Amino acid sequence: MTGSPGTWRSLRVQLALVGFAAIYLPVLLLFGVTSATEVETTSIQDGVEVTTETTPQRSPWVPATVLALGPAAAGLAWWWAGRAVRPLDRVRRVAEEIEGTDLDRRIGLDHGPVEVVALAASFDAMLDRLEGAADTQRRLIEETSHELRTPLAVLATNAEVALAQPDPTVGSLRQGLERSQGAVARLQATIDQLLAEARGRARTLTHRPADLVAVVRAAVDETGPLAAAAGVELAVTCPDEAVCALDEPTVRRAVLNLLDNAVRHAPAGSTVEVAVEVAAGASGAEARVVVTDHGPGVPPDQQERIFERFWRGGTGAPGTGLGLPIASQVARAHGGALTVRSPGPAGDGAVFTLTLRL
Repeated sequence: MTGSPGTWRSLRVQLALVGFAAIYLPVLLLFGVTSATEVETTSIQDGVEVTTETTPQRSPWVPATVLALGPAAAGLAWWWAGRAVRPLDRVRRVAEEIEGTDLDRRIGLDHGPVEVVALAASFDAMLDRLEGAADTQRRLIEETSHELRTPLAVLATNAEVALAQPDPTVGSLRQGLERSQGAVARLQATIDQLLAEARGRARTLTHRPADLVAVVRAAVDETGPLAAAAGVELAVTCPDEAVCALDEPTVRRAVLNLLDNAVRHAPAGSTVEVAVEVAAGASGAEARVVVTDHGPGVPPDQQERIFERFWRGGTGAPGTGLGLPIASQVARAHGGALTVRSPGPAGDGAVFTLTLRL
């Protein structure tokens, strides 16, 4: 019996052959050596020393015993190989039972060869990451559908109202178009932020030396027209340069989101202050981008929730509710964090600190 190529590639078959050889070959070798051994006997005949070689007579049970040991050795080797590959079979069975919508299964292997236990632990860690990614994706889809439903409903209602009027006036049509324009702007902003977050989650961050001061100044220049339209001034305080290893596109997006949030909440005639600092923190050198506005501030009971996606509080300020969560995600990806505090009484603004570990 030659067997199929897949059979001979089986680890259990290969281990069984090795085990059979290790058990049975010494028996065959011992039997062969003893069978080929001749015994010398010396005798004196008529005063002459005579040496003769004879082969000892063996019991017929010896060859039979050697032959019977063959199947026993094969069975023992097959049993040993099965025990050796049993942890791998467990990994395979769990992998086969897992479906795309059922990622809560785990191998949980706590005994066996060290290498196989390590493999199972790595597999379980991979499943943890996959389950987390699937939960995040599911939650993002649910939140996105909820967020996009309102502007889409506004567009549909405007169209229905316009079509229901038998003799619409220019003023009523203009009113409907303005509402539609606002809904489209909200849709576009939400989609842009979602795409930015998706890219941030999907791409591998590339940490390269870059001047954080230059990144912040470029973000301030880009936010300038929005600040001028709102009657808000931007003031930058920073050293000549602050070169550190960072992923420049994502950090620039985070700073832009902080500036956009500050300008939207700052009252007309006020100043939004932006500072870049490099200092030694608890876990080593850190770079900080501090954005301060003088708007309504953030109540203590809301300072954690503002980093949740699509949460905008009760200020009524326009926005997608994604800017601050994305900035917080960028900070965590760089080993830092995004924090907020309101240093003064209510209505005295908020201070956002984006920390990047160097």
